[in-house]
Amino acid sequence: MNTIKFECEIITPMFLAGADGKTPELRPPSIKGAMRFWWRAMGGHLPPEELKKKESEIFGGSGEREGRSKFSIRIKSQELYSSKDKLPDHPIIVRSSNKVFRINILEYLCYGTYEYQRKNGNVFTRDYIKSGEKVSVFVSCYSEIVNEVKSSFELLSTFGGLGSRSRNGFGSFKIQSIGSESDNFYSNLEKSSYTSNLPKYSAFSQGIRLWKTKQFDKWDDALAELGVVYKNARNKLEAKYVYDKKQYIASPIIVGKIQKSIMERRAKPYFMSVHNENNKYIGYMLHIPSEYAYGKEKIDNTKETKNFIKVCKEFNDILSKNLKEAIL
Repeated sequence: MNTIKFECEIITPMFLAGADGKTPELRPPSIKGAMRFWWRAMGGHLPPEELKKKESEIFGGSGEREGRSKFSIRIKSQELYSSKDKLPDHPIIVRSSNKVFRINILEYLCYGTYEYQRKNGNVFTRDYIKSGEKVSVFVSCYSEIVNEVKSSFELLSTFGGLGSRSRNGFGSFKIQSIGSESDNFYSNLEKSSYTSNLPKYSAFSQGIRLWKTKQFDKWDDALAELGVVYKNARNKLEAKYVYDKKQYIASPIIVGKIQKSIMERRAKPYFMSVHNENNKYIGYMLHIPSEYAYGKEKIDNTKETKNFIKVCKEFNDILSKNLKEAIL
């Protein structure tokens, strides 16, 4: 077995809990689950059944012929400092029912992690792991999968995050070193190396696009910039209280306890993350196109995929007017 040591620094607050669902804790299953997603993203050229077979060989599975994972994860850190403190304030003005409200765009991005209390405003329901904390991740694996394990962990650090609201930029972390090697371990995507076909699930293809903010001195400025651009783009798709297009960005959409979206749940195809590059913070937003409702028998996947792609193109055009697009 080979053991790979990743030294990491948490960039944005991480909403993770231990076995009791309350105490903030970074656990191996959380990391392995996130690595599985990004490993799968690299396999967009594979048929679903072949991908599933290969995935179970590396990550394990619960099927009758599926064995245990070929790698294990161990985490070492000093006591991770956590907090329920309010996030840095980045106010924006919103209007609803002829009223004007002031909200923190960072709280908009981490909606669902707090509850409203009179006099105190939004209060987090559990602690989050603070930005700047350091953690060592040890991955032990067989030699034949070392490259795949490293690649999936690097992709997780580059475009993903750990914990709740990771697609909205929370739980971002930076790999500071791998073993004795210190370098920039953010992954570079070359979309020409991926399939030209539209994947059935969230996976890399030649249709991926990446945008970034300017450089900032603080992580919260970079994430707030992403949040404002994302929220404005979503609002520009159509009139307020109309959800024909917005539902394709993320579902469900519930209004007055009534579901306004076709899908009961469909995660957004956009992934926000914050990088620390040369002691400056940059926000990134990655779009991974795919079919909209693959495997959903009661939904016309062909029809809804056409609608999905059309709405995402419109959304992407708005993003391109407000963020710099990276060349992949």
